[in-house]
Amino acid sequence: MPLASHLYEKRRQRLGVKTLRPWDLEVDPFGRPPLRPFHEAPELESKTAIIFHNVDAKLGEYFDIMRRERLLDLENRKGKAPGAYCIDFQVAKRPFIFMNAVGIHEDVLTLLHEGGHAFHVFETAHLPYHQQLEVPLEFAEVASTSMEYLGAPYLTADRGGFYSINEAARARVEHLERALLFWPYMAVVDAFQHWVYENHAAASDPSNCDAKWSELWQRFMPGVDWSGLEDEMATGWQRKLHILQAPFYYIEYGLSQLGAVLIWRNALKNQAQAVADYRKALSLGGTANIPTLFATAGAKFSFDEETLGEAVSLMASTIEELEN
Repeated sequence: MPLASHLYEKRRQRLGVKTLRPWDLEVDPFGRPPLRPFHEAPELESKTAIIFHNVDAKLGEYFDIMRRERLLDLENRKGKAPGAYCIDFQVAKRPFIFMNAVGIHEDVLTLLHEGGHAFHVFETAHLPYHQQLEVPLEFAEVASTSMEYLGAPYLTADRGGFYSINEAARARVEHLERALLFWPYMAVVDAFQHWVYENHAAASDPSNCDAKWSELWQRFMPGVDWSGLEDEMATGWQRKLHILQAPFYYIEYGLSQLGAVLIWRNALKNQAQAVADYRKALSLGGTANIPTLFATAGAKFSFDEETLGEAVSLMASTIEELEN
């Protein structure tokens, strides 16, 4: 939260506004146009392949298989279903990535992310039983989110990626800032769900839900001025599907984000070892419990002050380095 407040204040100053309003979070504070990393899906595919090879030869080989076997449907087109996902074909023991690329940086992040899920499929192909492929959600997202961080150093064109040095720095800063600002929001959703299930009678009244959501929002999300928009803020719980459809499912994203940052931390010291540990953890599938999966990957299944503090410090120092 202290760093989130700092990021909000930095944005307010750059925009030159008296207070930071909700819509101020959706613009570039320097007025720059959006990043345009590629024009067509084949370019996205080929340059992301180079990034994966730079991260690890075996991971790059997995992605090459997907390209050869036409296991990628990346570009947006008329009539195509929305969204992005990686699905596994368990008989063929192959992954398939579906997305809607339109030429923005979010597409690059999406393919890196879904690539991590795809690598999970390849690494678990040796497991004989269907039940062993059921990976806990907390760790499934470590597999995917880690690739966003491990691939980041290779975004520049001189390393086969998409951007100039300045553009890559901008992309990485924006990614890190979004990740840091997510954790306080995750706390709002998680705390709200706990209140709902511990106070069922009170939570059956939507007005009580509005009041609790507002209380938690003000506790965990300081820095943005919602004056005049109190109703919109209070009803935010209605716009988070996890609360309505998947009880207690949201803190998983925060735990997996932390695990991914810790794997990135390891890669900064010894990338070959960090990726080897990552792949070994993926290969366990659902045969080990969550703490063991995290530990095998070189991370820690925890959300304590020390662990989170180490991750936040690394992210903050990286932002400062990239901006200077």
